[in-house]
Amino acid sequence: MEILNNKLKKSYLAKALLIYNYFIENTYSNFEEKKMSLNSFLSLKKEIQGNKLPFILAKKNEKIIGLAFVNKFRNKSGYKYTYEHSIYVDPKMLNKGYGSKILKELILNCKKNKKIKNLIAVIGGSNNLSSIKIHKKNGFKLIGTIKKAGYKKNKWIDSVYMQKIL
Repeated sequence: MEILNNKLKKSYLAKALLIYNYFIENTYSNFEEKKMSLNSFLSLKKEIQGNKLPFILAKKNEKIIGLAFVNKFRNKSGYKYTYEHSIYVDPKMLNKGYGSKILKELILNCKKNKKIKNLIAVIGGSNNLSSIKIHKKNGFKLIGTIKKAGYKKNKWIDSVYMQKIL
């Protein structure tokens, strides 16, 4: 598996967007309800990288198999050292260890950034055991659950919060 983080090809980003949109459409792990357009996704990447924050893609055998990025946790100035991250793995590649490898690379990228002192995982669904497991494996601690934080597809969803202090 190779990690890409600079000069990401538009074709790679389009493949990453397919993964991202899969989780919007088919799971409760992403609280968005409508698929993201390629232009919106490119804008998101540009904004994240413009803020000198990590946005990475994972590639295996010329195929994009995952993505991860960091963004502001909250827009209030007191949160300036705390960031939320997102990580998504191609559904065909789940349960093969790639999520943990991508998260490990994201953490390494974050440690190089002096602004990032805290990473927060906001995990959609208290039954999202795979995500909770890879975060624990990578040093995240459970800090709480917000019951019925989101509502999607006629269902209430919990948010599990995990934190890693860098």
